[in-house]
Amino acid sequence: MDILLTTELALVDSINPCALAVEAALLAILLTKSRRDVLLGGVLFTITVFFMYLIYGLVLHKILSYFYDIIFYFLISLLIILIILEFLAYFKYKPGLISVEMPMKLRPLARKLIERVNNPLMTVPVAIAISLFLLPCSSGPYIIFLGLFKNINWFYLLYYLFIFVLPMIIITLLVYFGTMPEKIKIWREKHIRELHLISGILLLLVLLYLIWGSV
Repeated sequence: MDILLTTELALVDSINPCALAVEAALLAILLTKSRRDVLLGGVLFTITVFFMYLIYGLVLHKILSYFYDIIFYFLISLLIILIILEFLAYFKYKPGLISVEMPMKLRPLARKLIERVNNPLMTVPVAIAISLFLLPCSSGPYIIFLGLFKNINWFYLLYYLFIFVLPMIIITLLVYFGTMPEKIKIWREKHIRELHLISGILLLLVLLYLIWGSV
């Protein structure tokens, strides 16, 4: 496993528009209470998502390890599908495009959960539920990453998850120090196509790296 490869896949996961939207909406509610609640809620949300994805990773890796000898071709196929979807999202954007964004049917339920947050501690159960909702739009790069090694490499796994939650940490600090969540939402809407383009390019580099390394 290469550190550059891990970084590229983790970055694709971390800049997913789903996570940015959820984090901004959650912090907007907590900001009506206090900035202290924003900081505490944001930290609890991030830590919970981190550990939820750690659990997912261990379970998924256990499943994928049974097919390690033949999984390379599956990963290449998955990569090609994700690249097509990401570039499609850039050239012909449509909200809720499967595998790159949270499905539209799940968004009202996610919104209701977020709206129920009235104190920082509520971010923990919400983060658990939201982690499940984010799986359809964030599991692709994670599956590819997990499928690339037969045995768990804790350094790479924890490094991947740190990169994955890094935007959540940054957004929490931005709101805590004065940036309005609405600005983050506006930025996300303005640049959502570019985020998909960056993801597509990073995944394409991963694909070329894997193909080149197998020749």
